Amino acid sequence: MGWTVLAFVLAAAGVLAVALVALREEAVRNGHRLAESLVQVIAEQTGRTLQAVDARLLLSGVQLAALQAGRAAGEEEVRTMLRGQLQGLPFVRAIWVVDGEGRIVYDTDRGNIGLVLADREYFRIYRERPDAAFHVGRAVRSRSTGTWLLSASRPLRGPGGELRGVIVAAVEPPYFEQIWKSIRLGEGGAITLFNRQGRLMMRSPADDAAMDRDFSQEPLFTEFLPASPQGLFERRSLVDGRERVAAYRPVASYPDLVVTVGLSHGEILGPWRRFALLMATVYALAAATAAALAFQLQRQSRRRARTDQLFGQLAQAMPQIVFIADAQGKVRFMNERWTESTGHSAALAFDGGWSELIHPDDRAATLDSLRAMVVRGQPMQHEHRLLYRDGSYRWQLLRAVPVRDDAGRLASWFGTSTEIDALKQAQAKLEQQADLLGMASRLARMGGWQVDTVHQRITWSDEASAILDMPAGSSPSLEEVFALFLPASRETTMLAVQECMLRGTPFDVEVEMVTATGRPVWVRSIGEAVRDEQGRVVRIEGAQQDITQRMALLEQVRQLNAGLEEKVAERTSALARQEALFRTLAEQAPMPIWTVDRRGAATFFSRAWYDLIGGDAPRWDGNRWVEVVHPDDVAEMTRNWKRARRTGHYAGTRRLRARDGSYRTTTYRARPVRGGNGEIEFWVGVDADITDITANQTALGLANQQLEAFSYSVSHDLRSPLQRVAAFAQLLDAELPASSGGKARHYLDRIRANTDHMNQLIEGLLALAQVSQMDMVRAPVNISDIAAAILEHLQADNPQRRLSWRVEPGLVVMGDTRLMHSVLENLLGNAWKFTGPAARPEITVGGSNARGEYFVRDNGAGFDMAHADKLFGTFQRLHGDAEFPGTGIGLATVARAIARQGGRIWADAAPGQGATFTFVLPGPPQA
Repeated sequence: MGWTVLAFVLAAAGVLAVALVALREEAVRNGHRLAESLVQVIAEQTGRTLQAVDARLLLSGVQLAALQAGRAAGEEEVRTMLRGQLQGLPFVRAIWVVDGEGRIVYDTDRGNIGLVLADREYFRIYRERPDAAFHVGRAVRSRSTGTWLLSASRPLRGPGGELRGVIVAAVEPPYFEQIWKSIRLGEGGAITLFNRQGRLMMRSPADDAAMDRDFSQEPLFTEFLPASPQGLFERRSLVDGRERVAAYRPVASYPDLVVTVGLSHGEILGPWRRFALLMATVYALAAATAAALAFQLQRQSRRRARTDQLFGQLAQAMPQIVFIADAQGKVRFMNERWTESTGHSAALAFDGGWSELIHPDDRAATLDSLRAMVVRGQPMQHEHRLLYRDGSYRWQLLRAVPVRDDAGRLASWFGTSTEIDALKQAQAKLEQQADLLGMASRLARMGGWQVDTVHQRITWSDEASAILDMPAGSSPSLEEVFALFLPASRETTMLAVQECMLRGTPFDVEVEMVTATGRPVWVRSIGEAVRDEQGRVVRIEGAQQDITQRMALLEQVRQLNAGLEEKVAERTSALARQEALFRTLAEQAPMPIWTVDRRGAATFFSRAWYDLIGGDAPRWDGNRWVEVVHPDDVAEMTRNWKRARRTGHYAGTRRLRARDGSYRTTTYRARPVRGGNGEIEFWVGVDADITDITANQTALGLANQQLEAFSYSVSHDLRSPLQRVAAFAQLLDAELPASSGGKARHYLDRIRANTDHMNQLIEGLLALAQVSQMDMVRAPVNISDIAAAILEHLQADNPQRRLSWRVEPGLVVMGDTRLMHSVLENLLGNAWKFTGPAARPEITVGGSNARGEYFVRDNGAGFDMAHADKLFGTFQRLHGDAEFPGTGIGLATVARAIARQGGRIWADAAPGQGATFTFVLPGPPQA
């Protein structure tokens, strides 16, 4: 029994030992697989994140070029554009642009413009490596915020490849540290991002002292990476001293970056060690051993479940659509990005309905690519468009890699679908820009070329070869091209090329050549040396442009200049003669003539000025002439001058102190003389002495007051006796018997007739005085409407008369409505009166707005033109009262009303053939 027990114990110990070894190996393998899976996922996530930054930088560069091309690249416009690129990139704190000297010219943040950052790695890298494109720099502390930042940059190059600037994005490591911290790596787990030079760029958990520390002498960089681009190693960390199993892998899109995921060795083997200790205590009991083994297996299962949970959390944290498919390609898992993007549940993807969301034009190719992937069992990458929840199709980059079991059999597929729509749009814009650049080169007759200094051969663009009529794609030797130069240009060009090859001296020459077809042509050629790492000139790059047309134009300009010089001399002589003529005329003018510069300083006064004011030239030049202006007029004159500098019209009234000490009132007026560019060179003005006119105006005002008093006297003092005479005549008429006749009745009728005539004279005089005194209000006046109304009134008052009248519509003058009514009332009243004897009386009102000429015509009695000079005089009549009654004041009123409105009137007539009264007045302003 003892041997049996011993055998049982030994057998149990052997079984236990084998089981413990197997469990240890399984624990180690699980830890390795977990580390490898995590490093693959994190590397993929880091790459996609940097691709997003790269795409935004590329798009920002394109939009900046578009703003600069449209001359709209102001600081605020570019800042708005750059801030728009920050949308959706929470890990990017800022974007800025530095020029070719390393100075910030645009920034999403304010206050940094002009800051010189030429010592930063992201600027120096493009100076040191002209072929560098997207670059992620070392971790640095921000000069503005003091926090750690990673710089992601792209160069901005000109058409010739020269560095014009750098566009930079500030990536914040804490963003990644927060995401990585959410991945449960267990106690002691760590995630680190290095560059190939061994510089630590990011780490979780964060360690401020380790940032940008040099680990290039660690085995990861001296042994493992040189041996294999990805793998596993066990090493004690120099950051925190922990022993870890670490998986490393480069970022696929940016192999200069390496991601490591370290799991604590103790964390991986902790469960196994506890299990071994337990087994060592109770291994003698087979039942306990079996129970403990079952328990440990259960814990391992939970550990695996926890690993799966960690993977699921990582997949949900990724910004791309993440999916897992079985070996046959059927989707088994889809993260939440799927639902957020498409609006459909993951169940649709599990049932295969995901393919219905692919653009119809891309669906067949995508499914064929997936079937080929399943058959070959190889990684797959494919681009297609996916229908989003907003109804738009967006480009996706679909990538899938196989996952194999320990036996190497295909177990499943792990894949991501990354939105690259912005990148595709940027590519389309770049292609469009390339097409535009090509078109510009063709239109500008410009092309690029490159000279291999070793083989002495030229390669050039199609545009460059077309300039010399050589076949597209040809690669002639330098000797063949030099043969096309004319002798005068060949030596200059050969020396310039030789200096560039030997010393790197750039050149810019304009030479005369003959093309391969014998056509003469002028060419401008610009070249710069390109050196290798040792500083040797390995090639010359440059551009050439057909400037034949420009040279022909320059020759024409030269010939024109020769002719212009002669014309300028002639013009100068003519100007001198004109200036002499002006001074002669100014000196002889009776009114003071003067000139002032654009600031108002006097430069010339004529002799009439000094005759009026006194003194001799140049006594009043500059601003000294203001001394003679009356102090009360200086302010108004200054306001007029300020207004004239805007309007170009300087005028007003001022009082000047004459040489006898009295003040003379003058009106001044000046006009600017402008140069060829339209700018005012100086002013020419004149002063007119209106002192006597002012006195006359004062006298005229007094006369008007007296006339107004006379009008009152006529209206009141003369009418009162007439009214009494008329009243007594009416009383006498009432006293006379109805049958009475003879002289008494005759005398009474004569009294009444003369009283009425006297009243008419008084009314005429008052109307004439009113025309002279009334205030005018100028406005457009429709005389057609006024004439028609007057004629209708006359017809209504005399319904028994049969008279034909016509008024031309739309006749409009610029005048006073009341005066024009008086004019037409008198003219039409006369026409109505003098057409009485006519067999078929006619009255016509017409005219022309364009000429401002209007007429009133009748076919009545007319008059002899020999007496026309009396026609518009006061109390002048060409017909007797017995024939046509009247006062002789109506036409005088018409003439005065027309004159007050700035017009004139005349008449044409013949006895028995009617009369035409024509007047001229300004028409209304044209719209």
